[in-house]
Amino acid sequence: MNAAARPVIVRLRHAVPPLLTLVVLVAAWQVLSLGGLGSLVPSPAAVLGQMRDDADYYGPNAAVTMSSALQGYLWGNGIAIALALCTLPFPRVQALFERVAVGAIALPLIAIAPLLAIAFRGNVPSVILAAQAVVFTTLVAAILGLTSVDRTSVDVVRACGGSEWTVIRKVRLPAAIPSFVGGLQVAAPAAILGAIIGEYMGGTEGLGVAMIQAQGAFDIPRAWGLAIVTSLLAAAAFLALPLIVRTVLPWTRSMDTVLGARAARLGRRDARPAARLRRAAFASVGTLAGVVLCWWLLVLIVPGGSAVARGPAEVLPYFMNGDTQLVTASGEAEDPLPYMLSSLLRTIGDAGVGFLVGLVLAVAMAVVAHEFPVIERVLMPISIALRSIPIVAAMPLLALVFGRGVLAVTVLIAVMTFFPILVNVLLAMRAVPRSANDLLTAVGAGRRHRITKLLIPYALPALLASVKIALPLSIGAAMVAEWLATGYGLGASMTVAATLSDYDFVWGGVAIVLLASLMAYRLAGALEDTALSRLE
Repeated sequence: MNAAARPVIVRLRHAVPPLLTLVVLVAAWQVLSLGGLGSLVPSPAAVLGQMRDDADYYGPNAAVTMSSALQGYLWGNGIAIALALCTLPFPRVQALFERVAVGAIALPLIAIAPLLAIAFRGNVPSVILAAQAVVFTTLVAAILGLTSVDRTSVDVVRACGGSEWTVIRKVRLPAAIPSFVGGLQVAAPAAILGAIIGEYMGGTEGLGVAMIQAQGAFDIPRAWGLAIVTSLLAAAAFLALPLIVRTVLPWTRSMDTVLGARAARLGRRDARPAARLRRAAFASVGTLAGVVLCWWLLVLIVPGGSAVARGPAEVLPYFMNGDTQLVTASGEAEDPLPYMLSSLLRTIGDAGVGFLVGLVLAVAMAVVAHEFPVIERVLMPISIALRSIPIVAAMPLLALVFGRGVLAVTVLIAVMTFFPILVNVLLAMRAVPRSANDLLTAVGAGRRHRITKLLIPYALPALLASVKIALPLSIGAAMVAEWLATGYGLGASMTVAATLSDYDFVWGGVAIVLLASLMAYRLAGALEDTALSRLE
C-alpha cells in the first residue's frame, strides 16, 4: 500500500462507522414517523426543512443558552477542582466537601428551579443550575485522579524533602489529567442540560424557552429541531475537550500508569468491624446535622424571604401536625408525612431499578467498546445524543412509547446514568499499561482472562467513583420522570405542591431527597472502600 494513502484509509475507517450509525438512526426515525407515532415523530425531511427555515432563529437562542451553560460550567468546575486541590492534604475535610457536593447534585431541579426563578432575575437561575449539574461530577473525577497515583513516585518526592504541595504539583496533577478530562467531558452536556432546565422553568429567552413555545404551539418539527441543535452543541463540547487537552498538553497521550495505584487514605483506615460501625454511625449523624445546617443557611441567603423560603422550624410542625392536609397528585387530601414517605419509597424504587439497568449496560458496553474500537465509534455518537437531549423534550416521547409506568422511568434513568459510567470506565480501561497487556499476552492469556483479570480490576476505582456519581443522579432523574410522565412518586407530589405554593412540603421534600441521596452516596462509598481494600 502506498504510504501516502495509508493515513487517508485510516481516517476513512474511523469516519465510516459514525456515518453508518447516522444512516441507521435516520432510517429508524423515518420508520417511526410513518407508524402510529407520526403525530409526535415528524419525518426527517420535515424536521430538516423546519431547521432550514429556522436557521436565523437558532443563533440568538443558542447564544443565550450557551452563555449560561459556559458560566455555570466554569463556576462549577472551578469550585470542584479548587475543592479537590485544597482539601487533598486533609482527607476528612475532603470527605465533608464531597458530601456537600453530593447535596448540590441531589437537590431536585423540579423543586428548586421555580424557587430560583422567583428569587433571581435574568439568566442567574440557569447559571446556578448549570453549575449545580457539573460540580459533583468533576469533584469526584478530580479526587479520583489526584489520589490514584503511583505511591512510589509520591514517596520519592517526599524522601527528597518535597512538601505535600510539591507532591500535588509534580506527581498528582500530571497523573490526574486523564481523569480531569473524563470528568470535564461528562460535565459539558450536563451544563447545557442544566441551563436549558433553568430556562424551561422560568427563563425569558434561550433554547429552553424556545422549546416551551414550540411545544405549547404543538409545533413538533420545531421542537425536534431544537432538540437536535441542543444535542449537536453538547456533542461538540464533549468532543472538543480531548482535542484541546492533546493540543495544549501533548504528553497526556501517554496513559501508562502503575497498576493498582490507589488512594493513600485507604491504607490508613481501620478495618475492624467495631471501628467501621462507629464511623458509619458518626457519618450518619453528621450527615443529618449537615443537612439541617445547610438547610438553615440556605433559607437565610435565599432572596424572597418567607415568600419562598421555609426553614426546619416551619417545616417540621407542618409534617408533625396531624390536622394538616395536603392536596396530592391525585387531587385528594392526605396527611403530608405518610404521603411524603410513600412517595419517597416509590421514587427510590424507580431510581434503583433504572440505576442497575444503566450500570450493567454501561459496564458491558465499555468492555465491548474497548475490545472492538469500531463499536466505540458507533456507540459514542448515540450515547452523546441520548445524554444531551433535554429530558423535558424526551420524556413525553418515552412515555408514549413505553407507557407511563416503571418502564419509561427505567429507560430515562438508564440513559442518564449510562453515559457517565461508560465514559469513566472506558477511559480507565484505556489507561491500562501496555506492559501489563504484553505480560498477559506473553503467557497465553485469552480475551476473557484479560478482561476479568486486568481490565475490570484496573477500571474498578473509576467504576466505583462512577457509581457514587450515578446513584444521586438516578434519584433526581426519577423525580423528573415522575413529574413529566407517571404522575406518582416524589417528583409528581412536589410539582403539585409547588404549583399550589405549598412551600412547606416543597422544602421538606428537598430536605428528605437530599438526605436520601447522601445516604446512597455513603453506601456507595462504603462499597468502594470495601472493594478497593481487597485489592491493596
